[in-house]
Parts: sequence; C-alpha cells; structure tokens
Amino acid sequence: GSSKKKAKQHVDQLKRLQEKDPEFFKYLEECDKELLEFNDDGIADDQESDEEPKSVPKEEPKESVKPITMEMVDSWCKGAEDGKIGSIRSILQAFRRACHYGEDSGDNSAPKFSVMSGSVLDKVMHYVLKNMDSILRQLLGAPSSGGKKEKISELMMTNSWKRNGNLMRVYLVNAFHMITEMTDDQMIAFTILRVRASAVFLAAFPSLLRKYVKTLLYTWARGRGAMPFISFLFLRDLCVQVGPDCLDTCLKGIYKAYLVNCKLSKSISGSKLQHIQFLGNCVKELYTVDPQSAYQHAFVFIRQLAVILRGALTERGPKTSKDKKQKERNKPTNKQLEVLFLLVFAKYFLVFWKHKCCLLIGGIHSFRLFADNSSFLG
Repeated sequence: GSSKKKAKQHVDQLKRLQEKDPEFFKYLEECDKELLEFNDDGIADDQESDEEPKSVPKEEPKESVKPITMEMVDSWCKGAEDGKIGSIRSILQAFRRACHYGEDSGDNSAPKFSVMSGSVLDKVMHYVLKNMDSILRQLLGAPSSGGKKEKISELMMTNSWKRNGNLMRVYLVNAFHMITEMTDDQMIAFTILRVRASAVFLAAFPSLLRKYVKTLLYTWARGRGAMPFISFLFLRDLCVQVGPDCLDTCLKGIYKAYLVNCKLSKSISGSKLQHIQFLGNCVKELYTVDPQSAYQHAFVFIRQLAVILRGALTERGPKTSKDKKQKERNKPTNKQLEVLFLLVFAKYFLVFWKHKCCLLIGGIHSFRLFADNSSFLG
C-alpha cells in the first residue's frame, strides 16, 4: 500500500543522510535516536486508517431469567388475598408480562421473571382481572365497590395511597394495553367488563382517563357482540362516578360517534339499522345522567340537526330515467334517512325536557319548523 511505500522511502533517506552528512547523522543519534531506529517491519501491506481501532465491546453475561411456574402463581395469589404487598407486586409484574407477551421490549430491562407457559399466562390474566380490584381496594382503604371522585380525592391524601397507589395505575395501564392491542372480541369484552369495577380510580389519573374514554367510545360504536353494551356501561359509570369533567367529554364524544354511524351507504342491512337504533338508545340514556349538563350540549346539537334537515328536505335521489323521475323525486334519500335517525334522537330530548320544564325554545322552534314539512316522519 501507499503507507508501506512511504516508509521505505524514509528509510532510504536516512541511509543517504548517513553517507552525505556523517556529523549531522551523529547528532541525530545523540538527540533523536528513535527516529534513526525507525523501520518498516510493522507496516502492513493493506491500507491503514488514521482512526483508532474500534474496541469490540465484551458481551456482558445475561442475567438468567426464571420462568414463572404455576406453583409461583398460586403462591402469589394466596399471598395477595392475604394482603401481602410482595405477592401483590409479583402478581402485577406477572400480569404486565402477560399483557405484553410476545412483544419485543427493545432493551435489557426485562424483569426477573419473564417466561411463562400458556396455562400460566391464562391463570395470571384471569386472576388479576377478576380479583385485583377488590384486593387493591382493601389495600388502599377504598370502598368495597363503586365510589365517587370526591372519595378518591380524599384517598389520594392518605399514606396508603402514597405508598401503594401506583399499583392501581399499573393494573389500569396494562389492562388498557390489553384492550387496545388484543384482537379477540370476547377477551376484549371480558377485560372491559372486569376493569369497569375500577372505573372510579381513573379520576386519579386524568391522562389515562382520557385514553379510556376515547377507546371506549370506539369499542361502543364499532365493536361486535357484547362489546358495545359493556363499553356503554363503562362510559356511564365514568360519567356518574367521575363527574362533570368526564361527563362533558363523554356527551360530546358519544354524539359524534353516533353521527358517524348514522351515515348510510347505498345498501343497508337490517342488522345495521338495529345497531343504529341501539346506539341511539345509548345516547339518550347517557344524556339523562345529568339533564342540566346535557341541556347545554343538546341545545347546540338540535339546532345543528335543523340545519341538516333543511338540506335533506331539498335533496332528491338520482334521476335514472324520465319514467322514474317522479318516483325518484318522492323516494327518501340516504341523507334523509340519516336525518330520520337523528330526529328520533332529538325528539326524545324534546319530550324529556318538556317534562323537566326545560324546553329548548330556539332548538324546538327550528326542529318543529322543518320536521312538520318532512314527508317521512309519519
């Protein structure tokens, strides 16, 4: 390489210097002996780099990971029921690993116990979801069931919460991870059903509460089987137990989700119509939780419906031929059918507030003005 060639040239220069100027060469021997002892034996033939060689890091011996056995889980379960804090932490740690089972953590922060069989995983999941609410309530000194936000606020000032309140957060965070990551509808519904018992504790974790509300609105509107009904019960509990902060968010969110589901395609099945009717009943039920708060939202929404209805009444279906022109003109379009569902929902509010002496003057006037002109309300 070029480096070896330069080294040879330098050696030749030193030899010529000794022949031409012996005195200067002798001076160098006395003052810079290392320069004269230079040789090219250590120069490699291949190209060299000015960079320092990178040291290869030694692999640190990995800490042995103990598998979680059924005996260990049984021991933790028994200890947790007896209120032993060590057992509660261990079973929650196992629950966390079960919720993230099969995921690559990307770091070396794996807990001491990581590996578990399928039967052990099922045991951990079902035990925690079924019993952890009552175990943590007893540990934290909370009411045996239910509760209100005010009670949780008082509980957060106690020493037991300061010491162990984070355990409730660990439970709720990992349960939320299950709800959002699992694909099995039955397991998602079961998780929502069990975590619902701890709904009031979300008042202590506002950011987590917002995530739960957003996800529950989605599973309520888009879920299948029992999931929509269970999700609605969870949302209703949040509105009742957590109070106005959560209630306003839920009222807005559930109405918007209902609007999205009312958008109809060219062909609509009977099951879709039943689903829309179910969603409408849920919306009406949630708005009766707090009539005063619901009034503020419904007043705006009903006026919006009046504007939508005005546009729907002037919309006509596509004209396929001259012979069907009149028939298509009189046939209600999808837009009109969408408004029909919304009007049924609005009609309920009018009756409800009439009995509550809370008539919506502006909203009712707009609603009646346009609803009376509709040929498909009957």
